[in-house]
Amino acid sequence: MLKLYSNQLAAQLQKSLAPVYLVFGEEPLQKQESIDLIRAAAKKQGFDERQSYNWDNSFSWNDFLMELNNLSLFSPRRVFELELPAKLPTGASDLLKQLPSLLHPDLILVLHAAKNANDYAKSAWFKTLAEQAVQVQFYPLDDQQFQRWLQQRASALKLHLTPDAITLMQHHCAGNLLAAAQELEKLGLSLVSGTIDAELLEQHLADQSHFSVFQLVDALLSGQGNEALHRLDRLLQQDTEPVIIAWQLQKEVTTLMQMHLAQQQGKPLADFFKKNAIWPKRQPMYQTAVSRLPAKWLGYVQQELAAFDRAFKSGALSSPELALAHLVSLLVSPVSKVFSLQQRYADFTP
Repeated sequence: MLKLYSNQLAAQLQKSLAPVYLVFGEEPLQKQESIDLIRAAAKKQGFDERQSYNWDNSFSWNDFLMELNNLSLFSPRRVFELELPAKLPTGASDLLKQLPSLLHPDLILVLHAAKNANDYAKSAWFKTLAEQAVQVQFYPLDDQQFQRWLQQRASALKLHLTPDAITLMQHHCAGNLLAAAQELEKLGLSLVSGTIDAELLEQHLADQSHFSVFQLVDALLSGQGNEALHRLDRLLQQDTEPVIIAWQLQKEVTTLMQMHLAQQQGKPLADFFKKNAIWPKRQPMYQTAVSRLPAKWLGYVQQELAAFDRAFKSGALSSPELALAHLVSLLVSPVSKVFSLQQRYADFTP
């Protein structure tokens, strides 16, 4: 079996096509782009017909085999794609053992799943298919790998981003390659030209029709109460899930509490910012927020967020929008505890 990383696949496809491709990994963009490359290469070689199957609750193995054995008079060369579930159902391994005997020169089989190949590697069907397969492997990127990916992706689109702009894009997309790819494509289609620094990129991101949760966070860190509530309202209008907003608020509260602790322990803030991937232009916002929101108050906000989470998941929260507005207000500045989610749902038992 030939094992390749996703960035090596294109070069291999120019040399030859394999009868089987095993595309496994948890990062959706790399997975989809690998499958797209295989489709395009197969199309060039005359594999004009493609059929895709998803092994879900409605999947029929017998129907799949019938199609696999159904030779087409008009398009004899075919690509069959089968997406495997996160957990194979009982008996699936025995069914998959049938696939190697069905392979022939006019068929390309693509098996893929949003799981690491190691989860299947010990299976008999995987080992047998692997003898004729190319395995495409990929993994979630760490911060440095994500930055290199952003640089390469931007260069391919003829975009020239400065290091601080790359860091800003990394923060904005929070490790989501699909979101980053979409932002870079929109940037490439805009009228922005020449070198793009963080300031220009920030303006471009702000000009997009949709607010992001990160823009809400920036308003909160800066203590801009009215702007934060406005951005929250826009996010809710965009059907952003309340739990996603609350999760990001929780993440920022945790970061601010850790920053308080670092200061109390006399640790250099530069080390803290580096560890938490907070780029230089955003560091003053965190410093402002820490000076405005005492550690004890942040502990209270954390408890309020926990109360929100419990009530929301139980369905007891009648108005998530008002509860989120309450949480946002708490992160602007300490206020009198006239209303508390903990008190409101004190009798609630999850």
